[in-house]
Amino acid sequence: MIAPRPRGWVQFAESWGLWWNGRQIASVQPGANGIMVILSCRKLWQDKRVSAASVSQGKRYAERWCAARILEGVPLRQAVQRLTAKEEEPAQPKSSAIQLQQERRLSEALKLGSWPAAPEFKG
Repeated sequence: MIAPRPRGWVQFAESWGLWWNGRQIASVQPGANGIMVILSCRKLWQDKRVSAASVSQGKRYAERWCAARILEGVPLRQAVQRLTAKEEEPAQPKSSAIQLQQERRLSEALKLGSWPAAPEFKG
């Protein structure tokens, strides 16, 4: 079995990590001068480091900063919702041609009333 990929905010001891597409893109952790926010939405070797007054402020800043860079062209509020969603919306399963044919035949049979009547039990 394969473990599900982390998505959204995940807590590790005292720090929080924002996960997207199988990688951690932001981290909010205690630092020497309060809360340190590390943003990894740039090129792999570049991180942006900023400080925040609280963990919640750092998380909000990281959400907006990363959403604006990852989901360009999407309104910010929707981008943040997509970025922080714990679960992806389940995709509708596509019906195969055989399944569609079986459903059509079943609906036709029910419309026509072609099912034989159950025999009466005399006992």
